[in-house]
Amino acid sequence: MPHLLEEYAKNLGVKISKPIVKEHFFPIGFEKYITVCPDQTNNSRNYKHYPVVFFILKQFLEKHGIKVIQLGGAAKIDGVDAALNLPFKQQAYVISKSLLNLGCDGETAHVSSLKKRPTVTLFGNTFAAINKPMFCRSSLMVNLEPKWNKKPSFSNVSDDINNILPETVAQSIIKLLKIENCKVNFKTIRAGAVYADKIVEVVPTTFYNLSLQPNQELFIRADYGINKDAFVKYCQNYKVSIFSKALLKPDFIKGLAPNINNIFLRVKKEDDIIPDSYFKIIKNMNINLILLAERKKDINYLRNIYFDAILQEYRPENKDSLKIKNNYKILTAKRLISEGKEYLSEAHWEKNLDNNNKMLDGEKSLSEIELFYIYEQSQKNN
Repeated sequence: MPHLLEEYAKNLGVKISKPIVKEHFFPIGFEKYITVCPDQTNNSRNYKHYPVVFFILKQFLEKHGIKVIQLGGAAKIDGVDAALNLPFKQQAYVISKSLLNLGCDGETAHVSSLKKRPTVTLFGNTFAAINKPMFCRSSLMVNLEPKWNKKPSFSNVSDDINNILPETVAQSIIKLLKIENCKVNFKTIRAGAVYADKIVEVVPTTFYNLSLQPNQELFIRADYGINKDAFVKYCQNYKVSIFSKALLKPDFIKGLAPNINNIFLRVKKEDDIIPDSYFKIIKNMNINLILLAERKKDINYLRNIYFDAILQEYRPENKDSLKIKNNYKILTAKRLISEGKEYLSEAHWEKNLDNNNKMLDGEKSLSEIELFYIYEQSQKNN
């Protein structure tokens, strides 16, 4: 398919020429750096695996003293050294001084090629041939698109861009930098749907001051253990949702209600029936009460008893046929905090495996599989 620029030139009856972009100085602060230009507002251009790319490249970049500068985007990407929201002319200046530019197809990719910077461009809803950078030689460019099962959608709601593997992106960066000839030793096994969601859970047995993002919700795992004083302090200091195996007495949580968004109550068939009055009291506190069925076989019974309540399965059955190998590891934005230690999952917490990113086999670990980016990696490091 012809490039968009060629189509415009043909239809307008003009010749293609290089644009002129005037740069405005900006004090960068780093001697050697690459730039990443995310588009977090357009789903078809919102590449969610940038943090994995920089995780793969971490040792390589540190070894060669290369920093990562993010240009644009509402949220800072994990793994970047600085995030700047700059006008276009200052973005052009920063890109012109970079070792390489990474991002989706668009104006920053074209500016990068115009400034003859090595450029890795990601395409999610169109063929690369249609909008690839045109103003530098091909040896300075890598254009990546998904393996299309069908034609691109050309839609802004497509998420096909996330089918581009982060190890492919990382290897392309290493290739274009031409600093060291090395191979990425990372292989994607499975990307969970919400592995990048920043979830913080805490077991309220001891209180710790936690650093959360603005407006971030804290999940209190009172179902794992509870100390009343610690529980109260968490509810007083953070916006929370609570997991519990027992009814929380209304008098106990009444003063805490403004900070409580949800109560997730784990229930079984043999439990005492929750009176209607309890649902009304919790609702009057403006708290959502969600029942979580511990066992799938109890769901029909529980729905008959609590037909007006929200009822969900606590651990949805994992239908993924993935067989866990001993060398599989995980990346996840979830953190479970207990007694000052951080764990990546309930299974890690139960086994007291903090500072451990091994993918554990078993029902509990698999029930959280959508929270995990599963990969394998050899012992050799870049």
